[in-house]
Amino acid sequence: MLFFSLCLGIPVMPVAAEDIVLKNSWDSSVFWETGTDGKSTISLKTVPSKYGNGLEISYDLKNQDYGWAEIRTATIGKPAANIPLVFLLKANSPSYLEIKFIDTRGSTFLKKIDLKGKYSDWTQIVVYSSNLDFGWGPANKFSGLKGVSLAISGKGNGTVWLDEIGLGTPGLAPSFVTAGPLLDPERMKDGIGFTQRRSKELTPEDPLVLEWLKQMQDSASPAKQLLPSMEDNIAQTFNNSLSAMAFILKNEKERAERILDYYSAAVVKDNQDIALQNFFYKGEPRGFYQNVVLSSSSTMPSYQRAPESDRWIGDMAWLLMAYKYYEKTYKSKKYEYVVTQIKELFISFYQQDSIGGYIQHGWRKGDLRLHEQGDGHPEGNIDCYAALRLCGETKYENEVRKWLDNTLKDKENLPLDLYTWRTLAYGKKYSRLLEIPDFDLRYRKIMEINGKKVMGFYHGPDGDIKNIWIDGLGHMACAYFAAGNEERGNFYANQMDAFLIDRNINGVHVRALPYTVNKDGGYDWVDVNKGATSAAAWYIFAKNHFNPFTLETERSGNNNKK
Repeated sequence: MLFFSLCLGIPVMPVAAEDIVLKNSWDSSVFWETGTDGKSTISLKTVPSKYGNGLEISYDLKNQDYGWAEIRTATIGKPAANIPLVFLLKANSPSYLEIKFIDTRGSTFLKKIDLKGKYSDWTQIVVYSSNLDFGWGPANKFSGLKGVSLAISGKGNGTVWLDEIGLGTPGLAPSFVTAGPLLDPERMKDGIGFTQRRSKELTPEDPLVLEWLKQMQDSASPAKQLLPSMEDNIAQTFNNSLSAMAFILKNEKERAERILDYYSAAVVKDNQDIALQNFFYKGEPRGFYQNVVLSSSSTMPSYQRAPESDRWIGDMAWLLMAYKYYEKTYKSKKYEYVVTQIKELFISFYQQDSIGGYIQHGWRKGDLRLHEQGDGHPEGNIDCYAALRLCGETKYENEVRKWLDNTLKDKENLPLDLYTWRTLAYGKKYSRLLEIPDFDLRYRKIMEINGKKVMGFYHGPDGDIKNIWIDGLGHMACAYFAAGNEERGNFYANQMDAFLIDRNINGVHVRALPYTVNKDGGYDWVDVNKGATSAAAWYIFAKNHFNPFTLETERSGNNNKK
């Protein structure tokens, strides 16, 4: 059998299955227990396989957004760190496989791999504890193997087959890069250029991106108010908030008002339709849905919530920021009522914690329940922090800030936006946060686009993924401008030019940016040939040095703040 490195696709020394002397063989279902999230189902059985018997896992993930089902076993003794877990893998699955090691202190370390469209043939997997990132538990340093879990997560149903599974011999080539930061050896290089990640000048903004936003607004919804997320029939509150801010930034007041008027009109207290996009339901303030359909169909009228949509605090915080930007720019209290309603809803959702407090999640799953169990959501609370600060709610702003600082203290491997958005929200004193993803090649990617090297960022730390999240590239550019590092802000804003794609909307030639470069890393839902509203907005923000968290246009060279 020829083993291929999953991270690079480079052939290494052939490894015959019979040469991998297993310390323990777990090819029978009797060695494993199963578990699920409570809704999903899993079936595990022993079947004839490539080398004798193997395991067949059939599953159905029934949670709408994210489900999981797993098999797990305990190891005997305490294997040395140079002993890998080995197995042959074959799959017919749209989901993910999470390889988890549970250590002697109860901490979980894991590697998540995408199964969709992959592993149709048997593939050898070799994984050491050094290939896994800390997930959760009492300590983030691996203390020795106590148990193994193989969890299938995400959406859908399928079948996964395993063979020759157990603890292998030392020295086998690993299937994944070593966990932990992959520091760029040239990360501190001085000067101007691609490797240095600095540009003296900011390339001009392409006006056809703003034109794309205009054409999307004029074509997507019945009243030409809301924009779709990705040239589709779904309008997201977050994306429309970004669009309203982009329109205000470019002094397209009337277009911004179309969006803001839509939401300000959807605050009818006696609304009786729970599926309608409206802040109230039977007199109770609940907030705005994240996603609604734009054009009516035989099964759903316009502006009804998308299936199981949340009323998420993060989206509403961005909408509140958009209203405050309109108020600041045009010296107008036109939207004071809806601003007050959103602000008071956040305050009603406030939950005190041991250090500071947080804004709870909001209504979930089409109003099936209020909030999530457990702690608050850091990303959503950064949004709420900024929105409450703009509203002058100093008490809650300070408490949320305390909670965020305590919750995220010493945390590693965070999503990209927990570094960029804190810098944007908190200011220059937090600019060192940007070095974490910028120096680490698990986040920062170099790809070739139309024959040219381009640099950007993936949404999290994964050295095996080759993809760029274009929103995140805009975040980095804006965050560097906010941090006063104009040359690096210029560089990342300029990188966005490489992702512009020509589009024809309403017979008008425009340009847009896709959400990601490809579908790798869980982005199978992205159409890379269509524009994404959020990417267009962040492009405009970056080209104009705009900080949406403070509503300032920052140019470090002349200390100009507008």
